Amino acid sequence: MATDDAGRSELPTDVLVEIMLLLPPICRRRVRLVSRLWRDVIDEHTMEMQSRATALLWDTREAVAYVVGDLSKSSTTSYKELWRRDRAVPYMRPSSSLQLIGTCNGLLCLCDNKTAPGGAVTLVNPATDEVLPVPPLPCALSFFPPAGRYASWENWHEAYSFGYHPTSGQYKVVHVPCSISKAYKFDDMQVLTLGEASWRKVPAGPVEGARCNLGAGMVSVDGATYWVIESAKSSWVVSFDLESEEVTRVKGLPAQPARPDHCHLTEVNGRLGIVVRSLSGTIKVWVLDKGRRKWSYRYNLTRYRVPRPHFVYGECILTLQECSICGHYRRKGMWSSSNYAVTVRVRHHAHGTLLAAIIAGWCRTFSYVKTMEPLSVYKLPIVNA
Repeated sequence: MATDDAGRSELPTDVLVEIMLLLPPICRRRVRLVSRLWRDVIDEHTMEMQSRATALLWDTREAVAYVVGDLSKSSTTSYKELWRRDRAVPYMRPSSSLQLIGTCNGLLCLCDNKTAPGGAVTLVNPATDEVLPVPPLPCALSFFPPAGRYASWENWHEAYSFGYHPTSGQYKVVHVPCSISKAYKFDDMQVLTLGEASWRKVPAGPVEGARCNLGAGMVSVDGATYWVIESAKSSWVVSFDLESEEVTRVKGLPAQPARPDHCHLTEVNGRLGIVVRSLSGTIKVWVLDKGRRKWSYRYNLTRYRVPRPHFVYGECILTLQECSICGHYRRKGMWSSSNYAVTVRVRHHAHGTLLAAIIAGWCRTFSYVKTMEPLSVYKLPIVNA
């Protein structure tokens, strides 16, 4: 039976809708792939598919998440608090110790850098106020001081990524081989599947022994996690397939940055992108094609910085100014073209629309869609001895 035929049903559409609404959100995302009919029913009648992704602004100093209400061309300055540190950590932590690793399907993945070596990872659903602690990273336990007291912290969150595979329906937290502050070396690649009791070591393949450029960040796009390695005086993008759990060397960088911290990975409308900043301040952005064979030069921004890791939301481009985040939209004479085959240029005289008043140096931006997906389904049962 063909896939499209399998999706057809003798049931009236309203009955099929009621059945779909009884399924958990994660199951709806998976059965959506069965056929066009099921995809259309789910897209038209469920909240998580009707909601358009918006920008989540993370205040790195205060550990507060804000969400922008509207990213359309007619947007007015409207952003509100979505979540703050004290709701998950009821005791005070020093500023910046709690950082956001990433977001996926409305879930936030956080790392408290102060709690222990390797950090303490927690998942949060701001819409339901649920919190799910993640088991500690086993390879970090050797970094505990002899007295068992941990008095300082590193940027442990930079070595983690949080992703979702649309076919398997699994969420995974990934920790890559790297060195942090030249004092802490992680040789193994570790993966935790949400709902499992422990981390697993997986073969690092082509990245074994290579130096990871944590400054370029990590992003998860369409079922794979990407990061940058440096070896033999060259830089490469590598990927980790969240279903097969294979590591692959994907592509060299389209341009070599003047400094390692002058580039970072991003997502551009469902594709992997890389942002490279020149010494003059001009930003160029390349996007990798679907077959992961070719980089295409897509964006050029003059005298503007962009937030990281995400700055493209549909037709809206976010830029950073001293105390604000602005949205840029296609207007006559401002962008060269809306055609994906032609580079989009945002010139220095294009001021954009004010979206949020927040200090640029303390802000990171992520994609967010509200979901009522429960985290309780991933909690492990308590076994009494």
